[in-house]
Amino acid sequence: MTEVFHLGRLIRQGLDNQQRTVAWFAKAISCDRSNCYDIFARRYIDTELLERISRVLGRNFFKDLAEYMEGVVRDTTQV
Repeated sequence: MTEVFHLGRLIRQGLDNQQRTVAWFAKAISCDRSNCYDIFARRYIDTELLERISRVLGRNFFKDLAEYMEGVVRDTTQV
């Protein structure tokens, strides 16, 4: 079985890897700092917001999601 995908954790890791603060991130994506913690807690995120986050952090989180889904589909078709 494929592990549970958690987009918010990936975003938080991306932010930490760049040694950026939550305050910086909030300003960059035009939201309140408290909302950022909500984003980090989410498994899935609205595509418009995910596009903004991908641009700000310079990482294609859609690709991460697509790779996960390829594994889900592969696991499902092998049953």
